[in-house]
Amino acid sequence: MRPLHYLVGSRIGRRFAILLAFCCLVPLLLASLVAWRGAATESRQQAQEVRQTRAVALAESLATRIAAADSLAAVLLAGEREATVARLRAEAAQSGVFTRVLIDAEDLAAVPLTTIDAATGAVPIERSALTTLIAGAGVSSVYLVRSARFDGRVTTIYFEVSPRWLWPEIETLESGAVVVDAHGAVLRRSMASAEQSSHAVAAQVATRDWRSPGSKSLAWQANRSEWQAAAQSVRLPRGMRVDDPWIVAVFEPLPATWPASMALRNAAVLSALLALAMLLLAVTWAGNRYGPALHRFQLALGRLGRSEFAPLVRADVPDELAGAADAINDAAARLEDELRVIETFRDIDRLLLGATELEPVLDAILSRVNAVTRCESVGIALLDTDSPTHGRVYVSSRAPLDLPVTRVEFDPEMIASLVAAEEGITVARCEELRHSFLMPMRELGSEFFWVWPVVTAGRLAAVLAVGFREAPLADPRLARRGSDFAERLAIALSKTARDEHLYRQAHFDLLTALPNRLLFRDRLAQELASATEGRSRGALLYIDLDHFKRVNDSVGHAAGDQLLQIVAQRLRACVKEGDTVARLAGDEFTVILRNVSEPESASVVAERIIDSLKLPVNLGGRDHFVQASIGITLFPDDGNTIEELLRNADGAMYRAKDLGRSRAVFFDRKLMMSRFDTTHSGLYRALRRREFSLFYQPQFSLTDGRLVGLEALLRWQTPRDGTRQPKDFIPAAETSGLIVDIGGWVLEAACSQYAVWREQGIAPQRLSVNVSVQQLKHAEFPRTVRRVLEKYGIPPGVIEIELTESVFADEIAGAAMRQLSELGLRLALDDFGTGYSSLNYLRQYPIHVVKIDRSFLEDVPVNASSATLAATIITMAHALGKEVVAEGVENVEQLDFLRERGCDLAQGFYLARPLPVAQVNDLLQSRRLPDQSESLRQTG
Repeated sequence: MRPLHYLVGSRIGRRFAILLAFCCLVPLLLASLVAWRGAATESRQQAQEVRQTRAVALAESLATRIAAADSLAAVLLAGEREATVARLRAEAAQSGVFTRVLIDAEDLAAVPLTTIDAATGAVPIERSALTTLIAGAGVSSVYLVRSARFDGRVTTIYFEVSPRWLWPEIETLESGAVVVDAHGAVLRRSMASAEQSSHAVAAQVATRDWRSPGSKSLAWQANRSEWQAAAQSVRLPRGMRVDDPWIVAVFEPLPATWPASMALRNAAVLSALLALAMLLLAVTWAGNRYGPALHRFQLALGRLGRSEFAPLVRADVPDELAGAADAINDAAARLEDELRVIETFRDIDRLLLGATELEPVLDAILSRVNAVTRCESVGIALLDTDSPTHGRVYVSSRAPLDLPVTRVEFDPEMIASLVAAEEGITVARCEELRHSFLMPMRELGSEFFWVWPVVTAGRLAAVLAVGFREAPLADPRLARRGSDFAERLAIALSKTARDEHLYRQAHFDLLTALPNRLLFRDRLAQELASATEGRSRGALLYIDLDHFKRVNDSVGHAAGDQLLQIVAQRLRACVKEGDTVARLAGDEFTVILRNVSEPESASVVAERIIDSLKLPVNLGGRDHFVQASIGITLFPDDGNTIEELLRNADGAMYRAKDLGRSRAVFFDRKLMMSRFDTTHSGLYRALRRREFSLFYQPQFSLTDGRLVGLEALLRWQTPRDGTRQPKDFIPAAETSGLIVDIGGWVLEAACSQYAVWREQGIAPQRLSVNVSVQQLKHAEFPRTVRRVLEKYGIPPGVIEIELTESVFADEIAGAAMRQLSELGLRLALDDFGTGYSSLNYLRQYPIHVVKIDRSFLEDVPVNASSATLAATIITMAHALGKEVVAEGVENVEQLDFLRERGCDLAQGFYLARPLPVAQVNDLLQSRRLPDQSESLRQTG
């Protein structure tokens, strides 16, 4: 067969020639036409889009700075009752945002210009206005106007905004930019903007309607040139008044595009003609030159199908088809290489699946990965299970070197990025801190890396990286091989990862990542065993944050959780490696110090912790200062059991609080024994002599004023000190374990009294009794409750058990709660909002009643934020089907507020103080009379 027949004599050759002509000429002509017609339009549109983007960015930046200045002004005025004019000016000047503050008529008279509109200052408190003083072609001053109370009167305050802070993006812009108001007055222009051009833009802006915010395009002719601008109105903060809207415009002259379009058209026509001529010549010439080579290609492809990898002889192939021949030869080499890779992966699978531990076989595995990825070096970083930001790096390279294992610390942001990058990432510029796990490979000469995360059970378990001296050629096969090995490694680590994940769930705190109570006790037991054998001595630090509740009350539980995380980090930074920092619960932390030769060593660490925690913590835009009280006990000197050490350290911590907080106190056995023995003896005597009594505080319905229930409150009638409140002795009762006996007496006495009221026909609908977590944890408590109810014939639905959120931290207590609910008792969550995760507990546990803590009502009449928070709690509880009871109602304003917000019940001194039994009898009798039934409804 003649060579030309391979191209033009066969049907496929003719179709190939026609298709080639069509694919070459038609797209070329169409593309040239479209490019010619759209070149000018596209160029202008692209330039306008760039200008529009810059204008929007400048407007947003300017709005952000104005909002920030307004927020700062509000903050400076927030403490206005105690603040002075001098302090306000000093704080404004120190901020760098304001240059000065004008307050009274004397200050305003000192301003050179008198164009300040006095009406602008007439803004309500909590609102603001923006005004400008324009001098000539530029801005003299920008003022943020607010009203505040000073010395009992409303005063207008002018904050002069610093130009150096307000205009940096505008002034330093390299292209033309100007800020004007809606009347065309120039407020600021960039250094690259000519004054004439700026005024031209201002004139264009003045012709548009800017009452509705948005972007507009402007165009005009000037100096024989066509100009175009993108204008964007500045969206000021909601509620801020301004005389005229501000507009940011970015502008520049339009370049001429017609000559370029003409050149494009001429080039396209010429290219089409030349392409047609060359195509005709190429088809004729190619038949003679490439026909035999194509036949050889066909034979070679057939051999590949039979797994014969003999390469083509380059001498038999024209130079023009050398690439095709190389491609066929490369395909043969690739197939042969893939077979070798498959065999290598079989070896890797055998190593991974046959090894009980990964580390011993890593060298053999890495050498095989090095071979299949053709890299300079390969490394695997295994992250520690007990310290997620630390790990060990195993490295292999082409050179037969015995490389050591390297300990590294991972960047937390890098860990998050790797977990999110399932397909892996490429690192072309290695940073020492961010890419610490790549440093051992970089020391071997690698500069370009492919990195794959190995994620098991949602946690980054390992990182696979291959390194090259320079960026490798784009070969998806190599990347796929690395990805395949990462998947195999994930499978091999999955069981270990699952085990480690379960271990971390059981032994580490989810919020702070510190060891929890279980792991803390295990490590303390190990240290105690070592100390008992005389090998070492140690110290236990019990840390409690001072006034942590205020953080939750002021900025919320989310900010409180953030504060606990920061505290955990600072505690870890204050101890050496090998010491243990643990979180027991809430804001209570412990530190186990190893190898403490002298008590002074523990004291130094404690003082370091106190100083570290005193550093400010920014939460919600405000700095908070944290203090801690620390109790220190030494072992085995002060005890050789966990319970004894915890009790001693806890007692020393409370001693630190008694001494003024923010300090560390060592355990003193004589002092502590004296302190506790006195308290415990008094409680035993009080329980034995029946010095305890119950008072009852009424709970009234806010709908119809009925007395719905009574809350039983414990009092201790001491012989010498008189009546003592529960806060004075309940902590000691819980420490001594007497709370179970005392709580049992309270339940028995309350039910006995309620039975008397039932016989008299004056019993209320319900009776609330407070129960501690230690009572719930007592195995007999549910049966005791049922026995007491049966003894006095009281229906279970009458009794309401009041609990605090601390019970939810104990699984035994949670099970007891469910048993009580199954008995038919009502459960009330007391002090709602002062602990953790209240919403979650409302969903998980059978809570029937939510009691709003008195702290949420204290500022309701005068503080809008407190009112909003209290109203939100009521709405949320009702949405979950819970009844709401408000505690601590002390004035008519609070009562009216609760009634308007739909609160169900209320109790407090304004309605009725806790009463002894005799007075409660009189109250219940009086509520039966018709003329007394509407008393609460008329209250206030």
